[in-house]
Formats: sequence, structure tokens, C-alpha cells
Amino acid sequence: MDSLKGLRTVNERQAFRIDVCGHQYSLPSEQPAPAYLDSHLRQLAQPFSQTLCALAVDLAPVVADAVEAHLDAAPPPPSPIISTTPTARRQHRRTGTPARPRALRKRISLMTTVAMAERQHLAATVLELCDGQKGAADAPVSAISAMFALLAAELRDALPDAVSSAGAAARQIGRAFTALGTADESQRRSESDSVVEFAGVPHQLDADPDSADFNSAESLVGIFTAREDAAEPFSTGLVEYLIAGMNRHARSRPNVRHAWATVFTCGTVRFCLLESDAIHVSSELDLGTRDGRRALAEIYIGLCLSESWRLGADPSMRWRTDIERWEIECPADVSDPHANPDEQPRPGARRLRRSARFAPPATSMTVYAQRLALFTADSFFGRFTRCFAAARTPTAEPDLVLKDSWQLVPDNCSSSNSSDDEDEIAVLDRIRSRMDAAQSDAVFPRLLCGGTVRIDTSDAAAARDTSLLILDDLDAYTRWTVPHGFRKEDVPEPTTPLQPEAPRLRRLHRRMVSGPVGQPLQALKTEHDVVAVLADAMHSHTEILRHAHILHRDISLNNIMAVRIGNDLRGMLIDFDHGVDIAAVRNQKLPGNVGTGPFMSIANLEGLDVPRTAVDDWESLICLLFCLAAKSSEARDEMGHIFAHVNAHGAADVKREMFQTTAALDSVIARFLNPSYLVLIRLIRELHKAIFMHARCQGTAQILLRSNRQVDPVQRRVQYAEEIHARCQSVLTKVAADSRSMSTLSDHMASISHQCCDLRRAHAPLSQPCESTESLSTLLDVAPESLHSPHLCSRSTSDTLTDSRPDLRHLTKAQLMQLLEDEELALRKRKAKGEQADSPHTKRRKMIHSAEHCDLPIVQLSSTRALSFVDLPASVHLPPVPPVDLANKRKRFSP
Repeated sequence: MDSLKGLRTVNERQAFRIDVCGHQYSLPSEQPAPAYLDSHLRQLAQPFSQTLCALAVDLAPVVADAVEAHLDAAPPPPSPIISTTPTARRQHRRTGTPARPRALRKRISLMTTVAMAERQHLAATVLELCDGQKGAADAPVSAISAMFALLAAELRDALPDAVSSAGAAARQIGRAFTALGTADESQRRSESDSVVEFAGVPHQLDADPDSADFNSAESLVGIFTAREDAAEPFSTGLVEYLIAGMNRHARSRPNVRHAWATVFTCGTVRFCLLESDAIHVSSELDLGTRDGRRALAEIYIGLCLSESWRLGADPSMRWRTDIERWEIECPADVSDPHANPDEQPRPGARRLRRSARFAPPATSMTVYAQRLALFTADSFFGRFTRCFAAARTPTAEPDLVLKDSWQLVPDNCSSSNSSDDEDEIAVLDRIRSRMDAAQSDAVFPRLLCGGTVRIDTSDAAAARDTSLLILDDLDAYTRWTVPHGFRKEDVPEPTTPLQPEAPRLRRLHRRMVSGPVGQPLQALKTEHDVVAVLADAMHSHTEILRHAHILHRDISLNNIMAVRIGNDLRGMLIDFDHGVDIAAVRNQKLPGNVGTGPFMSIANLEGLDVPRTAVDDWESLICLLFCLAAKSSEARDEMGHIFAHVNAHGAADVKREMFQTTAALDSVIARFLNPSYLVLIRLIRELHKAIFMHARCQGTAQILLRSNRQVDPVQRRVQYAEEIHARCQSVLTKVAADSRSMSTLSDHMASISHQCCDLRRAHAPLSQPCESTESLSTLLDVAPESLHSPHLCSRSTSDTLTDSRPDLRHLTKAQLMQLLEDEELALRKRKAKGEQADSPHTKRRKMIHSAEHCDLPIVQLSSTRALSFVDLPASVHLPPVPPVDLANKRKRFSP
């Protein structure tokens, strides 16, 4: 933002370009000429078809003259005019209105009085906005809506006067934009800055203006401000509102490719083209002059008559209201020959080749996606990745994943024979073929089809959807000359023999369909499931590295999914955008730094000049375990702040200090992690020992030798990458097996507890609840030889054991104590619900009542407090009860 203030304070009334990366923006060093940029933006705002473009050129002066006539006939505003160009306004009033064309005079004479009065009212509202009155700031959206409505009304009347064939085509495509206020003013309006966001919603010219398509992707993103310093809008932070509005627009409309925006101030307007990497801003149009209003009418009519894809909509994504799903076409440049064995191989669907990436596809696959996306990028600017759960038929349950993104590819990649520039579709195609040939049981995203999206431009062949199709000649000013993940100093100069020409990068709209659909790690309920999924995912990582020689390089929280295959819970790695051949030049010589910031390894963060190995992915797994085992959301946010909100070297220094020794790791564990996650913490310690406590590359601190030569253990670790990788895999497999055994034992004990409770309820009288915790305590004190007795005298009828009870002699004391704890927990739950335990008198009465019907022995208390048995079966032999010396007892307790 400071660069904007320093460079573009004087010339901001001219056209210029702003580079945007995520939520940050800056002025590029290579800026196109203002006149060149402004003329190209006006060309891009016109229809692509030559017929519609000629029609727009013919209609623009007619509509502009009609608007001027209404403005001249409008009543004067109540407050004085504060025009940005008072000299031009006074000269315009002295000269008067020029002679009107015959068609315009005929249309005005045939207009009804009601329609004339309505348009005069709109003209009066527009006049306040054009003259820059401060009163217009009180209702900015209504003023802008009045301007759009006046232009739309005149355009609707002017269309029948055009050529019949062109008019019919224009009525099919033509639309008008009306400005609507935001749904949530509290979130999108700043009282201190006086900024209001609005959206230009399109509707068909022949339809009712109230029937606007709110879900259409070709809407206008706009902001209005009444600030006094609005003469320099992009030096005062208005671009931040424009970026935020575009991000909201893209998240609510998945079929957006780019968008047009308007920036209104009191008396001026600008048009902006927002695409993946930049915002192209037109020159300032002064609405206080006739030329400014005529230029506004030309751009508005051009946008109304333009094709939907020209305005930013994706024609390959259509919303089906009858099934409430998106109908999406996916190109089949690459397809799975085993996706549908009943069908014959489709012609033209083949393995990906460098020459085939840009060849027109022979066919495409249509899928039906749900309305809400599984994942949407935070910012429209950049790759803008979106993932949808999709199905092959309109009514089937989603079992596929459709991924849509804008990827950077070299401009001359079609003529390159190198495999280093493979994108995710090529990587997944290679993984599928290699893993099928090896007959591996690993779970991986199976690619069904994928390729470059095509746009039907009414030419002989469909055009590839690239930044060149959107920007035309303005695409030459892209800022991307260094691939993502590379350092600028590592890219050879254009004059070197290694790279005779340094190609610029270009955005390419890529789409693919794969399966199966997984669920994130956050959806898992137990710690044992998390460890099992991580172990299986890293097993797939090892299998892919061994058979396909592909290194993932982006192990993070969102890139590991849990997949339910039958009764088994499996783990799957996704998002191979950064996947690379382990022996590729860009991984061995120019590795750079790629991945998700908080999970990147030390070598990746610092961009060390060493190849990336599987050890870097295992180090990323430790960071992922820290995120999963955090004691609270505050601790997780604090770790994210430490790892993500500092520069790369700062985060690398933090990780070097954290992984230096076991004591340092223990302090971090005690600070951030939940001590109840025993398995995850054990896994962190074991992986740390395997990676950072290797005998020949121990720790992370650099060592200074006698010859003043420094040895970095992180760089030295590459020499022992295979050994460390094998150790990590063995550690994770062992911990997962132990966790699985603990989970099985816990489930077995829980089932025993439930069986005991069920048996006790089955043999207890229906009138007696099983709420006492004395029953299991009695079981712990019962002698083993008495478990098989036909009758057992106990303190409660519910405690009576029968032959159908499980044999408790085979259970350990720990298992029996676990049963006791489970029963105590059930008692506490019943007490929490308000159920009261029976008193001793009630228990005795119920026991006597149930014994009378079950022929069980009854324990009675005599007046002398001695024990006697009533109706005792003859087959039961009890040991004699020792007499109680009551006299000695009284004597002992007498005062």
C-alpha cells in the first residue's frame, strides 16, 4: 500500500494495473501505458461476436443521446450543484441541447406520460450523482440503481430500432444490470470510511426487472464512497474493499472465472477488470461532462450485450434448478480406461502428452455436483481451487470429487518435451498407471478424467480457457516470470545455454474428476482412528514413492483424508499439486520452497540447496501431529501464529530450536499439547527420535569444525534419507499396531461390561432396578470356587450369579476394575437424570418379595442381630456361623 502512495499519487486519474496475490496487492514494476491499457479495457468490455459488437457501437450514441435528453429535461436539484468540472457544466447549459435524431424524437413522442414521468424522476436522481452532490451519499445504492435503470430503459427501447437479425440475437443475450445493496450492511459498510459495497445483478431485457438472476456469475462487483479524498481511490485503501467484495462474490458463485467491477464516487466512475493475478483499472470517467456520460453508456451497453463467458461466467457449469445440483462438464484429455469397463475406450481419450495437453478433447464427462463446495480457497486471486462432491447421474449419491483450479504453466509448454512441468493431472495419471501395474493395495485418488476447460466462442473450435482468452494482449504484462516454489536467483537468465528463453507463465483453467470421497481428519472421533488413518496414508505415501517415484511435498491437515472402504477405515493422500518426480531437475537442483507454511520442513522453509526427500514429508507429519494434539483452540492458533505469521526463515528458526533436543521438544509438548493424547504424543516423540536424533546427523544446530567449516545436520540428513524413512515407517506401523490393540482391548472390555449389565437385568426381577454399585464390588470379593454354585446368598437379589454369567476367572484385576468404573459411571448418569436410589428398607422389601417367587434364600435380621436363613434348600451346605458374644460387646462399649 505504501508503494501505491509513493508511485501513483499524481496519475491515479489515468488507467493502471495492480498485481494481487492472495489478500496483498502492489503496483508492478512493468506497467502498461495508460492509454494502451484504457483502450484495451474498453475493447474487452465489448461483445466477442462481431455482429453484437457492431450492434453495441450503433446503439451507444442513441442511448447516450436519450439519457442526455432526460437529464436536460429533469427538474433542477434542490441543493446547489457542486460539479467536478463547473466550467464544462456552464458551457453545456449555454450551448443548449443539440438537435435530436429523428428516431429519438419519434420514440419520445410515442412514450406514455407515466413512463416519461418515471424516467424524469430517475434522471433527477442520476443528476445528483453526476453532479457530485453530497446528498447523494446518503442513498448511494439508490442513485446508482437509478442510473442503471435509466440506461437499461433506453437500451430496451432502442433495440427494436436496430437490424432485425442483430436485434433478435441481442435480445437472446442482452441483459441489463441493476444495482442492489448488500444483504448485511453491518459487515460490508464502514461508517468511518463511508464506503458501501453493492452488486450489479443482471436480468434479461425482455423480462421483468424484478426477476434478476441473483446467482448469475456475470454480476458487477462495485463500491461507492463519498470520501473527500476519493480522487485518489487506490491510494486510500479502496482497493481493499474491492478485493474483499470480489472474494465474497467468488465464494457465493462457483462458476465465476473473472469479473467486472465499478468504483463510484461523487461525480466520477471507474471500471475494473478483476482476474486471477491483477486488477486492471480504467481511466476516470467524469459524470459531470457529456463525454464522460457517453463513455459510461458505451461500456454499459457493451457489457449488457456481451456473452456470458465474456463477462466472467463459466458456461461449462450450469445450475439445474430441477435437481438442485450443478451440471459440470469435465474435459477428457486424460481418462481412466478402467473407469467404466462396460464401455469401449473412447476415441481421443489418451494418456497425457505434452502435445496433447492443448489439443481439443474428443469428448467430455458430465457430472452433477452439490450446491455447496467441499473446499473453496480463501481468496479468488491465485489458483482459486474449489472441490465439489459429485456423482455420475443427477440422482445418485456423490461418490466422486471434482477439482477446479487455475494453474500456472509456461507459455511454451506445448512445445516442451520435458516432464518437469507436469501438473497434478499428469502426476495422478502416472500414479494410477504405476500403482495398477504393481497391484498395490494402497489407497490413492484415482483419476477418472481431466484436462483444460474449453470455452465455446462461436468459432470453429472451442478455445482453451486461459488468461490469454480473458485479457487478450494485456496478458503480456503478467508478473509471473518465476515458477511458484522457485527462487528468482535460481532461475537461469534468458541468455544462458541451459534456458535459451525464459517463458512467461500463463494461467490455465484445469479441471479433473477423481475418487473416492473422503472425510477430513477433524471428523474422526477417536485418537486410535486418527493414528490408523495417518499410518495408512503414509503407507500410501511410501508405495507411491516406491512405484511411481512421486514425492508429495505437501503433507498438511487438509491433504490427508479418511476413507471408509467396507468395514475398514483407510487413509488417502490428496492434492498432488506440488507432487514431483523424485529425480526431476526441479527437485534435485532447484528445489525452492513449496507446501503449506505451518507444515513445511526446515529445509523447505529455508530453501536449502539440497534435494527434497521423504524425510521432509515425515517432518511435516510431526507438525501435523502437533496441530491434532493441541490442548485447545487457543493453543492451536498460537502455534499457527508462530509458524505462519512470520517469514520463512523465522519459522525455520523456531522449528530448529524446537527440534534441537528432546528436552526442547518436551517443553513444547507441555506448553501446547493435551496430555490425554497419549498415543499422539508418543508418536511425536518416536518420530522426532527417528528423524532428528540420528547418530550421524543429530539435532538441528549447525556445527562449526576446526577448519571453520560449518556442518548443517539438516543438509546432512539427505545422505541418510532412505534409512530415516524406513525408521519412520517402522515407528508409525508399530505405534498404529499398539493403538489398534489398545482399541480392541477397550472395545472388548466395554462389551463385557455391557454383557454383564444385560445378564444382570435379565435375571433380576422387573420391579428392581439395577443401580447399585455393590454388585460389581461383590464380584471382586467372591471366591472363584463359588462362581458355579446353583444358588448364592448375597446382599441383593440382583447380585445373584447364575450359570449363564461369564467366567470372571479369566479376567484380570485391571479388567474387573474397568467394569467397576463403567458401572459407577452408569450410576452417576442415572443420578444426574434424577433417578433416586432405593433406601435399605425398600431394597430389603423388594428382596423378600422377589425371593418368595424365585425360591431364593432370604437373609433376615433377628432381634438379637444374628443371621438366620429361612427356606434354605437342603442341597446347599453352608458353613456354621460363629456365635456373637453380645455380653462382651456391651461390656466393651459401655461407658
